[in-house]
Amino acid sequence: MIVTNKYVLLQVLHRINLSLDDEERLEFFTTFQKDVVHRGSLQLRTGALIGLPSTFCYRTVDDVECSSVVVGEKAVNWSSLAGEELLNALVLSDKAKAFVIAREIFDVKSFRVHLQTLLQSACLISVYITGGVLNERFLLTLRLKPWARFSVFSFIAAAWLLIYITLDDALHCRYDNSVDKAAARLRKIYAEGGVEYYDSVLKRNRALRTLLGSRGDKQFTYYGNIVSVWRNHTVQLTTRRDNLLKYLAEYKGQEETVVQPDFDQNEEADIGA
Repeated sequence: MIVTNKYVLLQVLHRINLSLDDEERLEFFTTFQKDVVHRGSLQLRTGALIGLPSTFCYRTVDDVECSSVVVGEKAVNWSSLAGEELLNALVLSDKAKAFVIAREIFDVKSFRVHLQTLLQSACLISVYITGGVLNERFLLTLRLKPWARFSVFSFIAAAWLLIYITLDDALHCRYDNSVDKAAARLRKIYAEGGVEYYDSVLKRNRALRTLLGSRGDKQFTYYGNIVSVWRNHTVQLTTRRDNLLKYLAEYKGQEETVVQPDFDQNEEADIGA
């Protein structure tokens, strides 16, 4: 992957202090999705992939290829208020990019993949055990007709599916908060970058909500959060931004009493450049 500001990536890797083995098993690539994606885990021998949006190469609004941006299969009216808001939201500062990269590295360093696999396996086994116990205790095979047994077992499967979805969503939200906190704890500049990043995503979503018309109302809320009908698969963007504001507030009033190495003294200036 070609990183426009490769020094930002190197700064983040230095700050997190990944082992050489982890760095070798971590790869970055460019994705044309609007949000960052990741696959795999550094806790696995296969390593992990982190996909950074192509918009990460933008440093100013002049770098945005306006003619290639299409919303709802239509060209964007960049002179409109929504168009201007979208244009500004596509450009992130280096400290916002640094926060996102750090957040994703912390995510692939975690055991999220293992816990998700464990949860899936546990729920599947629980479905089988629950059905078997009920069948043995109440002699369902003898007492109920096939269609009735099918209904009972389907109800059991549906109940465990609901339990799985609830636990899976809770797991996702827990790790969302955890990686945000870990990235913000690196330095004040990362917390500032996190606030900027989530503000930009919220602005982008609000602009898309307007540009998409009636379709936008179904995808994004008035504040820029993702519309979720019955699942809470991730922490709301406004909540994540507010959490970053709390972490940022903790830095205020604090004075560093330990002299940092030259690399650290220049880190804020380098990332913020």
